[in-house]
Amino acid sequence: MQLYLCEKPSQAKDIANDADREGEVIARELLEYCRFTGAVRRLWLSALDDTSIRQALAAILPGEQTEALYQAGLGRARADWLTGINLTRLYTLKAQALGFGEVLSIGRVQTPTLALVVNRDKEIANFVPKPYWQVMTKLEKNAIHFQAKWLPTAEEGDEENRCTREAVAQAVQQCCQQATQATVMAVSKKREKTPPPLCFDLGTLQQTASRLWGMGASQVLTIAQSLYETHKATTYPRTDCGYLPVSMQADIPVVLTALT
Repeated sequence: MQLYLCEKPSQAKDIANDADREGEVIARELLEYCRFTGAVRRLWLSALDDTSIRQALAAILPGEQTEALYQAGLGRARADWLTGINLTRLYTLKAQALGFGEVLSIGRVQTPTLALVVNRDKEIANFVPKPYWQVMTKLEKNAIHFQAKWLPTAEEGDEENRCTREAVAQAVQQCCQQATQATVMAVSKKREKTPPPLCFDLGTLQQTASRLWGMGASQVLTIAQSLYETHKATTYPRTDCGYLPVSMQADIPVVLTALT
């Protein structure tokens, strides 16, 4: 049905796919398949609630404004294809020469990701625990209680500033036990500013859900997609951007009030 409609002559076509690179590619590849050469417009939706839809319909973008997304997605797809067919064949033949009898699949994303897992597994397998010692003491000044930690010198500690010599730590402990007071030699004050956290993107949402509730990536994606499509409670989940569009700025107080 989509192909039939696409083949009809028209002055313009409106793209209403997902508001991201891959959504752009799907729609424009279909238009190219139909050899459509007319004008293209883009409906850019970040949420599916009534207000967001009406705002997007009132501000449909010219196709030229999102053309770069299509080119980027097309370049990514072709690069993945060329990488896969060429390097898979190359490394399969190399592996067969070494006695490996199966296909050795190579991919732009899967191979570096697999390397991360393998390298981490090797680090864990080759890890040799090294003992270290810390000297802590409780201090008090003007009825304010606080804890202090002894920091070893470069000769007495490792690269993480931990004491690796038990005799040195014991000597420091005895010295602290015999002392009746401590002297503050220097004070350093620094003002730090912590920016507010960004909104979740799909990756950070999956990481947080896994850490807090042990949920798998597919489960999180399914729930996030349902919240977006069915319940219209969230913005588009399949994004790697944590920023909201300027058009949603006025909605932020309303959302925060509803959450509290």
